[in-house]
Amino acid sequence: MALCQASQQVSIDPPRRPPRGNGSASLKRVVLAGLIWILSAPVAFGQGGAPKRDETPVTLQSGLGDELPSWLSLSGEFRFRFENGQGLGYSEGSDDGYGLTRTRLEVGVRPVSWLNFGIQAQDSRAPGIRPALANSGAVRDPIDLRQAYAEIGASRSPASLKVGRQALIYGDSRLIGAPNWSNTSRVFDAVRLQVRGSGAKLDLFSASVVRNDPNRRLNRSVEGEYLHGLYGSLENVIPGSTLEPYLLWQTKSSVVNELNAHGDLDRYTLGFRAWGKGLGPWDYNAALVRQWGQVAGSDIQAWAYYAELGYSIEARLNPRLYIHYNFGSGDKDSQDGRFGGFVNLYPTTAFLYGRANRVGWRNHKGLRLGSELKPYSKLTLLLEFHSFWLASKNDALYSPGGRVSVAPPSGGARDAKVGNEVDAVFTVPVTSNFSLGGGLAHMLPGPFVKANTPGHPFTYSYLFSSYRF
Repeated sequence: MALCQASQQVSIDPPRRPPRGNGSASLKRVVLAGLIWILSAPVAFGQGGAPKRDETPVTLQSGLGDELPSWLSLSGEFRFRFENGQGLGYSEGSDDGYGLTRTRLEVGVRPVSWLNFGIQAQDSRAPGIRPALANSGAVRDPIDLRQAYAEIGASRSPASLKVGRQALIYGDSRLIGAPNWSNTSRVFDAVRLQVRGSGAKLDLFSASVVRNDPNRRLNRSVEGEYLHGLYGSLENVIPGSTLEPYLLWQTKSSVVNELNAHGDLDRYTLGFRAWGKGLGPWDYNAALVRQWGQVAGSDIQAWAYYAELGYSIEARLNPRLYIHYNFGSGDKDSQDGRFGGFVNLYPTTAFLYGRANRVGWRNHKGLRLGSELKPYSKLTLLLEFHSFWLASKNDALYSPGGRVSVAPPSGGARDAKVGNEVDAVFTVPVTSNFSLGGGLAHMLPGPFVKANTPGHPFTYSYLFSSYRF
């Protein structure tokens, strides 16, 4: 199971299986290798202590110095993460743990100020993963071309055009994102035009999502599936705030609706987001989204919203306290020929609805209470409490990626309460290049999950190290 995907991830619930022992020899080797990597990496890179304030990140570019021409840039990343899940499928003894490695190499060529070419190669592997998931593009995709694009237009020019395989990231990535937390992440084959003015910009794009396929030499975009959009940004219309209106159009060929009719999909998403940080100790982030269209002849009528309010305190630990509420509509009747479930398109799903990653935006009402703390300049702690409910008792519980996680009983659920979750996360930027982190999430099933699964609690934990070069 890809236990946690950001920027960012795709969650995959494996079939239930009987309890197993304390782990195989291969799993032990993965754990041992991960611990050795995490503990020895600062020494291996010669950066074991805390960096000086004037430290400059060491990159391939700076390492080659004068040998590298000014029009050429090189950089990369190596990341290792160990994940462990206990209680998969809410079943006691259904546990799994494995390693995830990802290596990236990025090359940039800028022959003139208004022309840029970018290439990014990526190698993603999952040592110790069980065979059932070895061919999942969410966790594994050996040596592939992740990005390859040409961009016309200088950074301060009134317009720029970017063509090719590229990452698309808009807003806070709840609808369109490149989930970096994922071991493979998401990109699009796209054409994007950006028009810029004073405090404003507008993106016009047409894209097709690329499917990560570990068995294909070069990944391809999904045939017949497209996303077209307008995404705007207006700064300081409201002092200290940014407003983001957008309109998205998703199309797919050969889909099936809830009445088992075949046809095409046309889904329109109209939304408005507002967020701000320059409000003294306060910050906020809110959005309202509506969806309509047709799926194989059935009408789409769905909507969603979220709101977060944060408050930073100038005191020891530099705490930021926040409260967040989100809603995504569900389908009230699976036989009425009207699709009411909100679909979050191509999001960055990691951590938006809990670190355990058991719940998605669709058919979901959720409350989150959290605090961010900085005991030291090089240590950040995050503590969160989540409470989840179904928006419609007649619809399923969905994963962050939009798949059915727990189906409702015939006639609908008796109780909408999904469960509660507590999370604890730490991150340590050891140097400007090297960082460590880890987290623990524990989900306690509520009446809905207990009634429709074995009802055992789920626990997810991870440790990671990341080195940028």
